[in-house]
Amino acid sequence: MMEQFVALATGPLGALALSVGILWWLANRVLPVLTKYFDGHNEKLGQLVSALEKTVDAHEADRLLFTDSLKSLSSRVEKVEDTVSLIAKKIL
Repeated sequence: MMEQFVALATGPLGALALSVGILWWLANRVLPVLTKYFDGHNEKLGQLVSALEKTVDAHEADRLLFTDSLKSLSSRVEKVEDTVSLIAKKIL
């Protein structure tokens, strides 16, 4: 009787029972810790994505402002060129 029990415990049935026990332990102990860990990382990743979106939006606004400034500067330079041209004509 004892030999049969030892043979079952050390054979495939024992390995199956050990595997089921390990899986149960992982599901009850390790899985909640991993879930909490990944939820924390997911939240941090969400914050990073939000910050990146804000940066892209700010960059787009800066780009539009820069484009408008260049257009304004271009028209000012044209006015200065015209004025310098008039002054040069009067002097020469």
